Amino acid sequence: MTVTQPSTAERVAAVRQTLSAGSLDEAVTDARALLEAHPSDLRCRLLWAELLAAQDKRAEVVDYASSLLKQWPDNPWVLSRLVSAYVANGDADAALSLYRDKVEPSALPEADKTRIARNLAAANRSHPQALVILEQRLSAAPDDPALARDSASALFALGRLDEAVDRFERAARLAPLPAWAAFLHVTSLVQRRRLAGTVPVVDAAILDCLGDALKRFPDDALFVRAFNGLPIASPDWHRLYRLIRSHVSPARTNGLLQFETAKACLQAGEPETTRAILQGLDPASHWGTVAKPLLSVLDTLPDTVWQRARFDDDPAAEVQIVRREGARRTIVVFATLTGNFMMLPLACLDALLADVPANVVYLRDTVFGSAISGLRSLGPDISSTVSHLRRLIADLGAPELTMVGASVSGLSAIRYGARLGADRVTCFGALTTVDPEFQGTPSRLQRTLRVMQQDSAATERFDDVVTELAQAPGMGVEMFVGDACELDLKQAARLETIPQIHIHHEADVAHHYVALAMIARHRFVEAITGQAN
Repeated sequence: MTVTQPSTAERVAAVRQTLSAGSLDEAVTDARALLEAHPSDLRCRLLWAELLAAQDKRAEVVDYASSLLKQWPDNPWVLSRLVSAYVANGDADAALSLYRDKVEPSALPEADKTRIARNLAAANRSHPQALVILEQRLSAAPDDPALARDSASALFALGRLDEAVDRFERAARLAPLPAWAAFLHVTSLVQRRRLAGTVPVVDAAILDCLGDALKRFPDDALFVRAFNGLPIASPDWHRLYRLIRSHVSPARTNGLLQFETAKACLQAGEPETTRAILQGLDPASHWGTVAKPLLSVLDTLPDTVWQRARFDDDPAAEVQIVRREGARRTIVVFATLTGNFMMLPLACLDALLADVPANVVYLRDTVFGSAISGLRSLGPDISSTVSHLRRLIADLGAPELTMVGASVSGLSAIRYGARLGADRVTCFGALTTVDPEFQGTPSRLQRTLRVMQQDSAATERFDDVVTELAQAPGMGVEMFVGDACELDLKQAARLETIPQIHIHHEADVAHHYVALAMIARHRFVEAITGQAN
């Protein structure tokens, strides 16, 4: 009986099947034997390159594929492997150059060229040449929705927002956007309006895109997070919130999704639901740890406390005022970057301040964040914002003025307080910095804050904190930080040399949300009114 030996092609396919099954060592052994038997067979040589890549031997793959290209110049499959090797090794320029000069004009099938171009661009979104390659492919296949999406993503990464929006819309006409593309589409629309300083930030196009995404991807945490961070007018906010609320379930295991859903529920005035969701998080997990300060507040204070809020918070409103008859003090509260106050909705904050005999002005920057460049609903720059706030405070009639901020908004509380003649500033958390360029803050926050200021090269800027405080020598700054929060302590150390700033260490607080810890300890209001120890 004659036994037919498998062909080389069949043996190559068998090794790939072994690799796909997760048996890397067995695949390497089989591939080595195959290569020894057929050292000049390109299929076996390319297979070995695949095995090197599977072992994460990136530099070795580059060297090996380069040697193959010398033996088989301009072979499209060798070129494809070498491009992939350059990408994996982080050599974007070499990968892009090789694709442009060799792969694009090669005899590879168009579908393979597109596949290589997409993989190459995916690893180098912000490289201008990645966009050039995708545009070339799109011109050859204008009805390819994946290429349209990828080129839109590259345009977004390069900051070409108008083009990115148009391209995402073109892709959506070809096929429904997957979750990642839908998220970038929403983000492109939002950033375009924010960088233009347009108010209101959220328009019909953003509402439509976000609403569609919340319906199609109810379990994607990024869309709930986007919802929480957007200044959406109250009627539209409640309409979209109902989509989120309808999917609340204890069976969910995505920590970020549960955390963001809980914040939405609290903003909607549902503390009981919020508490139940947060209690369902694994306390040892990342999001369980992040949620602990907020959960501590909800566990400590009865739900009836939150019913004392004196206004219905409109997430799209930059200025909201609570007047108190006969008040001798006005308190100006700067919301933090996401439009709340260290995870606490502004209405909840107002419930805590309900017994304080003071007017309260709540400020939320819906465009850039914490009013670092002014509030666009009050004027185009810092000076006009200060002038508008000065008139507003004067109309309230109280002779004393306190500014309140947390984290980065504490910086705004200090700066605006100095220019508005405040006698006291209370800050919670020490990500406040002493300079206009945010030196000393975490790098990701620096990037965020700088982007927020890039609406114009001529944007008016604040001076450093020392210079601003020199305008108000009688203003004291009381800053509360956790005594076990390394980040806050490091930042506070940079500030405590300034005579007008007094640092207070809250005992046994190892996180940045010191305001929430003080609320749970019934010390928050006293800190604002100057009565805390």
